[in-house]
Amino acid sequence: MESSGHRERLRRKASEEMRLKDIRIGYKILVLVVIGIIGMAVLSFSGYSAMSKAGDDLDNMYNRKLKATRMLGDEINYMRMIQVRIVKHILDPKDAKINASIDEAVSSYEKTWPEYKALGMRAEKAAAEIPNTEKKWAEYKSGIEQARKLADAGKTQEAWSYYKGVEAGVTQDLLKSLVALQKVADDNAEALNEEIAERNQSEMFLMIITTVLCFAVLMGIATFIIRDIMTSLDKMVAECRRMKDGDFRLNDDYEPRGDELGHMSEAMQAMRESLNKLMRHVSESSEQLAASSEELTASAGQAAQAATQVAQSATEVVESVEHQQQAVMGSNESVQSAEASIEEIRQKSVQVEENSSMVAKRAEEGNMSIDNSVRQIKDVEVTVTSSAMMVDRLGERSKQIGEIVDAMTGIAEQTNLLALNASIEAARAGEHGRGFKVVAEEVGKLAQESKESAEKIAGLVREIQDDTENAVIAMRSGKQAVIEGAHSVEALRTMFEEINQLVAGVSGEITHVTEAINATADATNEIAAEMSNINSYSGKVASEMQAVSAATEEQSASAEEIASASDALATLAQSQQAALSHFRF
Repeated sequence: MESSGHRERLRRKASEEMRLKDIRIGYKILVLVVIGIIGMAVLSFSGYSAMSKAGDDLDNMYNRKLKATRMLGDEINYMRMIQVRIVKHILDPKDAKINASIDEAVSSYEKTWPEYKALGMRAEKAAAEIPNTEKKWAEYKSGIEQARKLADAGKTQEAWSYYKGVEAGVTQDLLKSLVALQKVADDNAEALNEEIAERNQSEMFLMIITTVLCFAVLMGIATFIIRDIMTSLDKMVAECRRMKDGDFRLNDDYEPRGDELGHMSEAMQAMRESLNKLMRHVSESSEQLAASSEELTASAGQAAQAATQVAQSATEVVESVEHQQQAVMGSNESVQSAEASIEEIRQKSVQVEENSSMVAKRAEEGNMSIDNSVRQIKDVEVTVTSSAMMVDRLGERSKQIGEIVDAMTGIAEQTNLLALNASIEAARAGEHGRGFKVVAEEVGKLAQESKESAEKIAGLVREIQDDTENAVIAMRSGKQAVIEGAHSVEALRTMFEEINQLVAGVSGEITHVTEAINATADATNEIAAEMSNINSYSGKVASEMQAVSAATEEQSASAEEIASASDALATLAQSQQAALSHFRF
C-alpha cells in the first residue's frame, strides 16, 4: 500500500509539469522526422539559392561581358571582310556581287554596333572609348566610299593609292580602337569571374555551416530521445528479469512517465503489487492450512482414544452389571467430548475450504493480470516494429538521395568533359576562339566545383545512412528485449496455472475431509443416542453391548479416515509452501 501511495504521489506531481517523458513515442519520432525535413528543406533552399545566383551571374557574364566580346569580334571580322572586298572591288569594279557584299558587311557592322554600344556604355572605360571608335568608323566608312567611287569611275590606280592611305591610317586606328574595347570587355569578364568565384565560395561555406548545424541539432535531439527510451526499456527489462527469477518484492524505484513506456511500467508495477498480495495471501492460507491439519490430527487422536475407552467400558459392563451405569456415564461424557472436538474440526475444515476457494480465486486473478501484461508487451512489440519500419523507410530515402547525388556527380563530370572539348576546339580556332576558350575554362571550373560539392553531399548522405542503420539495429535490439520479456511473463503465467491446479487439488481434498468430518459427527450423534438408550434402559445392557461395540468400531474407522485426510492435507500445505519458497515477496 505504501508503494502504491508513493507512486500515486509521483504521478500527481508529474502531471503538474510538462516533460519530454510525457510525450508519446510516436510524437517523439514525428519530431525527429519534422526536424530532418526542416533541415533538408533548409539545405535544399540554400543549394537552390546558390544555383540561382550562379545562373544569374553566368547570365550577367554572358550578356554584359562575353556578348560584348563576341560583338566586337564580329565587328572586327566585318572590317576585315570590307578590307578584302574593297581590294577586289578596286581590281574588278564591275562585279556586282562584290559590291553587294561590301554593302552587306557595312550594314552588318552598323546593325551590330548599337547592341554593343548599349552594353559597352555600362563600363566606364568602354564608354570613354566608344565615341572615338564611332568617329574612326565614320572616317573609315567615308574613306572606303571614296575609294569605291574612284574605282567605279575607272580610276583604278588612283583608287588603289587612296585606299592604301586609308588602310595605313584610319583603318589601323579603328582596328586598334576595337581591340582596345575588346580588351576592356575581357578585363571586365575576368573581374566578374573573380567576383563570382568569391561569392560562390562564400555560399559554399554558408551551406556547409548550415548542413553541420542541422545535422548536429538532429543528432542531438535523436540521441536524447533514444537514450530516454532505452533507459526506460532497460529498467523494464531488469524488472521482468527480477520477476522471472521469482523476485516480487515491492520497491519505490518508480519514475512516472506520460508516454507508452510509462503506462507499461505502471502496469508492471501494478502487476507486481497484485502478485505480491496474492503470494502473501497464499502463504498465510498455507500456514493456516498446516495448522488446521495439525488440529485435525489431534482431534482424530482424541476420537480414537474415546473409542478405546468405550470398548473398555463395554467389557467392564459384561463383567459387572453393577458398574454398568457408571461406565455408561463415563462413555457418554467421552462421546460428548468427541462430539465437541468433531464440531470444532468441522468448523476449521469449513474455514480452510473457504480459504482454499479464496486462494483459487486470487490465483485466477493473477493469471488474468499476467494475460493483460502479455497483451501489453505484445502491443509494445508492435510499436517497436512500426518504429523500425519507419527508420528503414528513412534509410531508403537516404539511399535515393545518394543516387541523386551520384547523378549530379556524373553530370558534373560530363560538363567538365564538354568544357575540355570546347577548350580544345577553341585552341584550334586560334585568335577567333580565344574568348570562347575562356568561357570553356570557366565552365570547366564550375563543373569541377559542382562535382566536389556533390561528393561532399554524398559523404554526408553516407553518414546519415550509417546512423540510420545503427538506429535500425537499436530498434531491433529493443524489439528482441520486448520479446524476451513476453516469454518471461508467459513462463510466470505457466507457474500460476500450476499454482491454480495445486490449489484446486487442495480444495478437493478439503471437501473430502469435510465430508468425512460430517460423517463422523453423524456417527457421534448416533453414539450419543445409543448411550442415552443404555442409560434409560439399563436392563437391556447385555443385548445392547453389541450395538455399542459396533458403533465404537465405526468411530475408530472414522477417526483413522480423519487422520489420513489430515495427513494428506498437511502434505498439500507443505507442497504449496515449497512452491511459494521459489518466490521472494
